[in-house]
Parts: sequence; structure tokens; C-alpha cells
Amino acid sequence: MTLPKLVNGLSWFMGADGTDSTWYQKIVKPIVDLMDTIIVPLLIVIGTAGTIYAIILGVNFARAESSDKREEAKKRIINFVIGFVVTIVLLILLLLFVKFAPDIWGEAKGYVDGITS
Repeated sequence: MTLPKLVNGLSWFMGADGTDSTWYQKIVKPIVDLMDTIIVPLLIVIGTAGTIYAIILGVNFARAESSDKREEAKKRIINFVIGFVVTIVLLILLLLFVKFAPDIWGEAKGYVDGITS
């Protein structure tokens, strides 16, 4: 593939021809809008479920009679905390991506416009 073919392909993909019916407007924007709509309720549901599960794990840890059961409950709590933190961080990163995706896309489009002009 030659460089001019690659640049022409990028200009179509990014909508550098000035049309409003770009790939972003038709495909990516509805997905971003949907994610923007459901991300906050999703954070609420995951936070609530995580809190309830943490309480259950804490009760199981407190009710453990032998040291083996206590160690097992302790490992479950540690694994839960790690998983919960990773999940929340990934959802926050997704929220940031959804918020800034149009700006990132616009900068990339400007870069392709500069190459093709």
C-alpha cells in the first residue's frame, strides 16, 4: 500500500472531506451517547452491590470459628477489594473516554486534514 492510498483512506475514515456524514457521526457517536447515558447508573449499581457483598464478607470473617476459615475469609476480602477497585477505576476511565472522545476525535480529524491539504 502506498502512502497516498493510506492518506486517502484515513481522510475518508476521519471525514476529512468536510461532510457531516462521517463514520464517527454514524457509528461511534450513538455508542458514546449510550455509554454516557448508562455509566452513572452502572456505577451506582456496582457500588451498591459491592457494598452489600463487602458486608457479607465481613460478617463471614467475623463468624469464622477456626483459623482456616478466618484465613479463607481474609483472602476473599482482599480479592474483593482488589477486584472492586479495578472495576471502579476502569469504569471511571470509560467515563473519561466517553466525555473526551469527541475532542480526541476532532484533534485526530484535524491532523488528517493537515496531511491531506
